Amino acid sequence: MKPVNLHALATETRNPHTLDLDKSTPRQIARKINREDAQAARAVQRANKEIASVMLLAARAYAGKHKIIFIGAGTSGRLGILEAVECVPTFGTRPSQIIGLIAGGKKAVFRSQEGAEDDSSQGAREIARAAKKDDLVIGLTASGRTPYVMGALEQAQKLGARTALISCNPQAVCPAAQVHIALATGPEALCGSTRMKAGTATKMALNAITTGAMTLCGKTYGNLMIDVQPTNQKLVARAIRLICTVAGTDEKTAAKLLTDSGKKVKTAVVMHRKKVSRAEAEKLLKQKDGFLTRVIDE
Repeated sequence: MKPVNLHALATETRNPHTLDLDKSTPRQIARKINREDAQAARAVQRANKEIASVMLLAARAYAGKHKIIFIGAGTSGRLGILEAVECVPTFGTRPSQIIGLIAGGKKAVFRSQEGAEDDSSQGAREIARAAKKDDLVIGLTASGRTPYVMGALEQAQKLGARTALISCNPQAVCPAAQVHIALATGPEALCGSTRMKAGTATKMALNAITTGAMTLCGKTYGNLMIDVQPTNQKLVARAIRLICTVAGTDEKTAAKLLTDSGKKVKTAVVMHRKKVSRAEAEKLLKQKDGFLTRVIDE
């Protein structure tokens, strides 16, 4: 295997602002880390054009009933899994349509699997099993060169899937990625620990991609998560508040509407606003591709 030139990676160089980290007080450490974290947001801001491009690819994939697949190693892989998992309660997505894959498999979520990220063939095999034509595969790697991720993207390209790369290395070269979101976060406060601002910037980019894509697919109403799945007491309470807000009704009525709608907030709102049955409300939503605003505001 060709040795990696870590000196060429900005995320692996020493940060001149934290050279004395071990001699700093707790408050000084907190201040220095926070100062570096602020750069994560600026890095994401500079990549907004590319983030918007991937957001659109994700919206098209989801609307076309294709998969969105995040794949990475280590921190990046865990962030992809987190994003995929949280889309289910937030947007009511199917667990099988937005998924996360990590080098080393499920056990790598909880404990590092040494060497797993260096196997490009494993990344290719996993994408060959998981992806099809017109799916979207988003590779996640702070360095922009992780073999597992590169192998996955190359295989995705062969399958005819859409591809994107999120890295923290603007110099990364990945011909298999149609869009490269390069988050120039620079050296970490703790040298090489890309779980820090590289991870923060990656999570921010993922937040924007999934939230934007789901918004483009009609899964929000204004800035309300109107497709929330009320699977626990907190989310049931949130669903009731949403119905109260959008339908303009009291909590008791909203709670009954939630039950009568099969625990679907959008359906409940349409039932109340249009004075129709659950079946009729679902039909209206289907006619408008699930966009609540097109049913009640047009």
